[in-house]
Amino acid sequence: MKKIDIHCHATYRPMSEVTDKDASPENILRYMDKYEVEKTVLLASYFPHKGSGISNYRLVRWLDRVDPNRDRFLMFGSLDAASYLNMGLNELQDLAAAKLICGIKIYTCYQDIDIYDSKFSQVMGLARSYGFPVMFHTGHSYACRRKYGKDSPAPLYTAQDFHDFAHQWRDINLILSHMSKPYFKEILDLCSVHPNVFTDMSGIIDSSYDESDIPTCTEEIKLFINNVGARRILFGTDFPVQTHEHSIRFVEKATLNMDDQTRESIYHGNAVKLLGLK
Repeated sequence: MKKIDIHCHATYRPMSEVTDKDASPENILRYMDKYEVEKTVLLASYFPHKGSGISNYRLVRWLDRVDPNRDRFLMFGSLDAASYLNMGLNELQDLAAAKLICGIKIYTCYQDIDIYDSKFSQVMGLARSYGFPVMFHTGHSYACRRKYGKDSPAPLYTAQDFHDFAHQWRDINLILSHMSKPYFKEILDLCSVHPNVFTDMSGIIDSSYDESDIPTCTEEIKLFINNVGARRILFGTDFPVQTHEHSIRFVEKATLNMDDQTRESIYHGNAVKLLGLK
């Protein structure tokens, strides 16, 4: 069954503490071919707390070389909203006008961002003008917990923090990533109330460390589908953190006694509609 991966990261830097050390676009393409992933959304990344990330135009250059016609890769732009909001907004505007991005990723929990601040509303206004979905990191950073002993480098955002925000921006589709793990009940409640809120099941485990969490996470996905519906959850990996194999296992196990239409919605159909694909 064909798939769209809504949440993936790329780098040419050798990775450590992950299952596959190669997160290059070329290696991601190999996995895409192996697991019938039609398209993958790559996310620009800005991590001010450690002075690293993959900037918008760096990612654009990689995709120009690897997939110049964008047959396989799509891209969400991002910005350092904590330190360089205006600069980032101008860059996102240029990328959007050039049709190089199809959404925006905000690194809440990694940047000290007040999503209710009037300055941040400029980001949402840009998304509205282009019809973009806006993705937010929600829930713990498990790498941060292992390295630094805290749940996130910046103030923690969970699904419950988005109720008023989702209502305020109810004409914009929001993607709250990672099912807000470990706050699964919160994402269930939020999506039950706000029809513009989606979640993805990317990065709900770190494949190098958390295989024992697979049964519990599978049951949470199943519970979400049964209570909210299959049309509000998106297939995603968070590669190289969570493998394609584990991501597919979650869907297959959670939908074991469900019909193919349910699986197709999660794997492919929901992302097609959300991203305006044909």
